[in-house]
Amino acid sequence: MNKGENQGSGNPDLNLVEGFTVKEVATYLDETPNVIRNWFKELRKYVPHEKSSNGYNIYKQEGIERFKEIQSLHREQNWSMKQIEYYFATGGESFRPEPEKTSGELLAEELRALRQEISALREDNKSIKKQLDHQDMRMDNQDNFHKTLIQRIEQVNIDRDKQLETIRQLATPAESNNADNQDTIQDKKQSDKKSFWSRLFGAQ
Repeated sequence: MNKGENQGSGNPDLNLVEGFTVKEVATYLDETPNVIRNWFKELRKYVPHEKSSNGYNIYKQEGIERFKEIQSLHREQNWSMKQIEYYFATGGESFRPEPEKTSGELLAEELRALRQEISALREDNKSIKKQLDHQDMRMDNQDNFHKTLIQRIEQVNIDRDKQLETIRQLATPAESNNADNQDTIQDKKQSDKKSFWSRLFGAQ
């Protein structure tokens, strides 16, 4: 049984006004009742429906049109129920979901993401190495500065020692002459003293 026969049998306008049951919707769309029930279960809040007096769901014009739209998206465009649900949730205009990706496509995306992560890690390693090299350079500069400072201090000490030695050498002859002069003065004092006593005793 095809759709043309389903839609042409009986009085479809009357049925749309009164509402279709699940079985009638299935017959109208050439689907099984279980398929219609599953679609309604997955997309319940997007399918207009009412309750009959005996508690069954019935679907009028808007509900039938929604089921036809679901059938078209699912059967002809191979969309999943999740994609169709998102399509309805966004109003059916702002978003048109892509078909579900195959395992190969998902694996390729994971590999691309992994490569990007590895590339980012390499860049981080380069940055860290650059910082370490800069620190090593600063430490080398500090070592060179300390070595230069020590050499300058040692040179200052050497120059100071040389100057002290020069002063000592210059001071030695003066000290020697001063000692000689002191000896001469002392000898003269002794001589004068002896002369005094000699004159004193000699006068007696």
